[in-house]
Amino acid sequence: MDGNYQSYINRIVQMTAPANYEQQIQNIQSSPKFDGQKPVKFPGYTIITPPHGESSHNQEFYQKLAETQQQVVKALGSDFFVAVPADSFHVTLADLIWDDIYLNAVAQDAHFDELLIKQIDSIFKDYKTVYKDVKPYEFDVLGLSIFPRAIAICLAPTETFYEPIIKLRQLIYQDEKIVSLGIEQNYEFAAHITLGYFGDVTDSFDEGKVESAVKKINDQWLANSPSIFTVEQFELRKFTDMTNFVRQDDWAVIKLD
Repeated sequence: MDGNYQSYINRIVQMTAPANYEQQIQNIQSSPKFDGQKPVKFPGYTIITPPHGESSHNQEFYQKLAETQQQVVKALGSDFFVAVPADSFHVTLADLIWDDIYLNAVAQDAHFDELLIKQIDSIFKDYKTVYKDVKPYEFDVLGLSIFPRAIAICLAPTETFYEPIIKLRQLIYQDEKIVSLGIEQNYEFAAHITLGYFGDVTDSFDEGKVESAVKKINDQWLANSPSIFTVEQFELRKFTDMTNFVRQDDWAVIKLD
C-alpha cells in the first residue's frame, strides 16, 4: 500500500498546501474520540515515537508546536477544536489495532495482548538484523493539514530514511502471525503529529474563519519554527484513549544511534 518516496512527497505536499485547505474544511466532522473536552475510551496498540512528555529530544520543536496548538485553540475555540495534551505529542510509524476490533480480539482470546507483544518483539529483532547501524531518522516539517476529524502537522522523512521506515511497516503488516491476530494495514504512511480533534462541529460553522486562521498559523509556523524533526527511538505502546500511551519496560523498542 505504501508507495515510493516521490509518491509520498507528492501526497504530503498536497495535504499541507494552503490552497487545499478550503476543500479539506468541507470534510470536517466531529471526532468520536472525544466527548466535549474528555477523551473517550479508545483502546489499542501502536508503534510510535516516545511521547513528548517522556522524551528529551526535539524540545524546541515541541515547545513551538505547543504554542502553535494554543494559537489554533484560541482562533477556533476550545469547543470546536479540542487540543490533546502537549505531553502526548508523538509520531506514529505503524498503527496496529484499536477500538472494537481490539476489544473483540481480546474477548475471543485472553492471550491476545501477550501474543501481540511477543510478535512485535520478534519483528523488531528481525529489523535490527537488517538495519544494524541506522542513524536517527530525520523528517522535514511541511506544515499544517486539516484532516476530517483533526488538525495535525505533517512531516516527510528525508529520502535516506524513507526506505527503512517502509521496511518496518512491511515487516509488521506482512508478518503471518500479525495477520492471524487480525491486524492489517489500513492507511498509507503519512507522518504527522496530531494537535487536536474537532469537537462540536455544527452545520453552520464558519468555513472561511477556519481556513483563514489555519493559513495564518501555518505561515507563522513555517517562518519561525524548527524545520527538522528527529526520531531517535520508536516503540510499542498501548493506548487507553487518544491522550494516554503507555508501555512496559520489556516491550519492543528500537533505539537509533
